[in-house]
This record gives sequence, C-alpha cells and structure tokens, in this order.
Amino acid sequence: PSESLVDKGVPSFNDRAHGHTTRSESDALSRSNRSITDGVWPDAIAASGSPVSVPETTVLFLSLTPGRLEHMFDTLISPPDISRWDDGWQSEVEDLKNEVKAREAEISRLRGEQVKSLRRMDQLQVDLADGARTMADWVSANLDVPHQTAGRLMRVARSSYPDIEQEMLSGSFGVDRAALLCQLRAAGGPEEIITNSDSYSLGYLYGLIDRLREVSPVEEAFTFNDRYLVIQPSLDEASYRLWGQLPGTDGQIVEKALARRETELPVVPQQGQGHRRADALTSICLDSITSTGTGDSSRAVTVAEVFVDANLAAPSYGESGVTLSSGPRVGPNTLSEILCTGRIRVIVQDGDGKPIGVSDRGEAIPPAVRSYVLHRDQGRCAIDACRSRYRLQPHHMVERAHGGDHDPDNLITVCWYHHHVAIHMLGMRVDSASPPMRRKLIGLFNHDPPG
Repeated sequence: PSESLVDKGVPSFNDRAHGHTTRSESDALSRSNRSITDGVWPDAIAASGSPVSVPETTVLFLSLTPGRLEHMFDTLISPPDISRWDDGWQSEVEDLKNEVKAREAEISRLRGEQVKSLRRMDQLQVDLADGARTMADWVSANLDVPHQTAGRLMRVARSSYPDIEQEMLSGSFGVDRAALLCQLRAAGGPEEIITNSDSYSLGYLYGLIDRLREVSPVEEAFTFNDRYLVIQPSLDEASYRLWGQLPGTDGQIVEKALARRETELPVVPQQGQGHRRADALTSICLDSITSTGTGDSSRAVTVAEVFVDANLAAPSYGESGVTLSSGPRVGPNTLSEILCTGRIRVIVQDGDGKPIGVSDRGEAIPPAVRSYVLHRDQGRCAIDACRSRYRLQPHHMVERAHGGDHDPDNLITVCWYHHHVAIHMLGMRVDSASPPMRRKLIGLFNHDPPG
C-alpha cells in the first residue's frame, strides 16, 4: 500500500488478506456508513418513498489494483463533495477537455508532417544506409516509438491516398485511424465508411478489416501445412520448452480447452495466467495417459525407479544426483510427490555408477485405506474453499520422506492442483492445526497462519 494509506492506518495487503483490520479502518468504515445515512442520500431515499435499510457495517471483498484500492479507501474516509460539481467545475472540466483535444490535434498534424518526411526517406533508402532491417525498424529505433506505431506511420507514408494524409495534416484524426483507413481502402472497403470514418470507432474499423480479409484455398492450405509443435527438453530433462503454430480453428480449440480446464483448477496466490495455462495443459495430458477407460483417472499409481548418486545426493539433500529410470533429472519436490502417490524403488550408486544398495519397492497406499480416506473427506478436496473433485489424490501430511506412514489420520484428500502444484511444486504444506474438513495451506509466503 502507498504511504498515504499507511498514514491513515489502513493495514498492509498481507494483513488484509488474513482478515486483520485496524481500529482506524473500522472507524473509517463506520464514518463512511454514517455519511450515507446522515448526508444527502437519505433525502433522495425519503423522496422516493421506499424504505431502505442501510447496514451498520458493510464489508466488501474486491479484486482491485493498488491504485484503485487507495482511491476506494480515500473515498470511504473522505467521501467526494458533490456540491463542488457546480457550474464552475463544469466550466473547468470543459476547458481541460478542449485543451487535451487541441493538443492531440497538434500531435496529429505533426505526425502528418512526419509521414511526408518518412516517405521521402523511404525513397532514399535511409534504412539500408543505416543498417536497419526495415524502415519500420529505423523509425522505431530513431523516434523511440513502439514498433506498432512505426509500422502504422510507414503504412500511411507508403499509401497514395492524399485525402487521408490531408486529414492528418488538418488534425482531424491521428495515425492509428489514418493507417486503418489506408488498409481499409486497399482491401476494397466501403468508400462511404472511409469518407465518414469519424462516425465509426477504431474497434469497428478493425473488425471491418478483419471481415474483408480474403483467405484463399491456397493460403488456407499453406497455413495448415505450416502447423507444428516443438517440444524441447533441457539436457538433463529437468525442464521442457514448448512452442509452435496452429491454424486458426485448431488454435481456438486448444485455447478453449485450456481455458475450460483453467476454470476447473483452484486458484493459488501469486499464480498468473501463464502458470495456470501450463497447469491446465499438464492436467489434460495427464488425463490422456492415465485414463482407465472407465472415466476414473484419479487412482493411477506411479511406479518408478530412482537412481541416486550417493556422492552427489547426500551433501545436497537430494537436490542433485537423483534421476528417474526414464531419464529426467528430478529434485526433492518431485521425489517427494512420487513417494506420496506411488511405488518407488531406490537404487543407490557409487561414484562409478555401480549399485551399492537397492531398496524394496515401497508399497502404495492400500486400496481400502484410499477408499476410506476419500469417503471420510466426502469425495472432495479438503482444502478450505476448494470445491474441486478433479483427480482427487491422498496426500501424506507428514510426508513419507520424513517418516510419514499410510495411517488414515496422516492422509488428506486433495485435488490434483493442490497436490501437484501447491504442495509439491510450490512447497506449501497442510496446516495440521486447521480443522479436518477445512484444511489450510501455509508456507508460500514463509509465514505462519494468522492466529
């Protein structure tokens, strides 16, 4: 929070997330509610003839940016003085609006002059002389503008439409609208719309250009043939990079599938859309390779052999020297998850790669115990506020790597997202002091749960 909020006694974001409030905040909320009941609003309510009950305290839970959050609390503490919005206020606002518009018109006129200069520079091949890849690259570098703006300037400069350029020089509209109109005319758009473009929003013009774009069978075939997907593992297979290209319809299918799966995954703090989309892709693929054909993919048991280089793993506490038999390098988090969900055989090697010890294959959770725990937790994720039933899995609160066993009191039912992402990948842990049917997760921000 900003300094002004702190000065006013508003708690920090962490405090607010944990439900903490300060006395000054409570007083501010009460004053705000009193201003509703004691100010001008009750007069309007009374005039309407409808009885309205205003609660003594109103609590709002909103998702706001810090700037909007500050404005909200500033408004609660000091409600706006509506009486200031008189004729003088209206006159000042109108003057400011006209001033901003006049400056934008001047910017458009200057952009029009730039277009004329850039057209001549393009003819003189200034970009080639200065070693730029394209004239748009030269404009972006030398005028310090985004490449998108540079491309639009060059689109207008290379178009032979004097009427559009003249509108820029007169300040009627800016480079964005000028570039759109040049593109629209080149695509054979309606001349009536181009002539009266000030009656149409930029969004409408963008949509019109998209509808006018022709896609021939040859172009469609090229687009389809250009599809590809690259999966590139790192040298030790500890991470993978994915990228590629799909035709429009196929891309929409993938996007919608990922978006739908995202909505089925719980929300973990500090996770952006990129994180959630990656988790959605993993979960869809996991369904494909572990489905039993009966629709129950939650009982898949991992069977793995882990090779441990004793000379590397011991001093690093498992952060190095641990490899699955299938090849990927894994760290302690992945190893802990395998121990939690499946069967594992550990093969310890010396520095020369020779086995010096082999463990018995650890047994997975017995089916009867798994079924009991699932029934006890009512067939849903036991994490507080999570309603997901997706790929429910038992988790050892005291992990097997730390001596935990398969006793039902040590097991909790969690969804795949909370188990794989929140607990084993992000390092959160289940608060053993929380109620059994309302378990809390702690550890992501390295603090204990609020008392």
